[in-house]
Amino acid sequence: MTDTNEPLHEVSTRDYQPADAPALAAVYRAAILETGRNAYSAEQCAAWAATADDASAWAARLQDNWVRVAVDEEGEIVGFGGILMPGQIDLLFTTPEANRQGVGSLILEDLLELAAAMGAKKVTAIASELSKPFFEKHGFKLVESGEHERCGQSLTCHKLVRG
Repeated sequence: MTDTNEPLHEVSTRDYQPADAPALAAVYRAAILETGRNAYSAEQCAAWAATADDASAWAARLQDNWVRVAVDEEGEIVGFGGILMPGQIDLLFTTPEANRQGVGSLILEDLLELAAAMGAKKVTAIASELSKPFFEKHGFKLVESGEHERCGQSLTCHKLVRG
């Protein structure tokens, strides 16, 4: 992994391949368990991260999305995002080391291009407390806030729309 003090230099994106599923689950868990604790309790983070524990359900979720994977210059996965057509962002996570390095923005660009190519007039995202400012910075507007249940824990979430 990249040292948190050293910026990522070369990051590119590619399409998801089924063999990526375990690595994406690891990114998802790390993002939630390490970064998520800045906005959610340890119990909430554990419940949320556990949604990737069932390998077959996780693989099915990834297959339901059009997933883009971000890799660094060494080919290590540093983030990923998925969109359900015609315009619902379902996933957007980066490794803690890739936070605030432009990786999320690169992935979001890909997802927005995919949505446009599929004819989506609007793109929606259900965002966590942590990702809400990220989406707002990229032109998404808050529609509503509420609670989302994950494995018995209630987490605050926000529906945002762009377009």
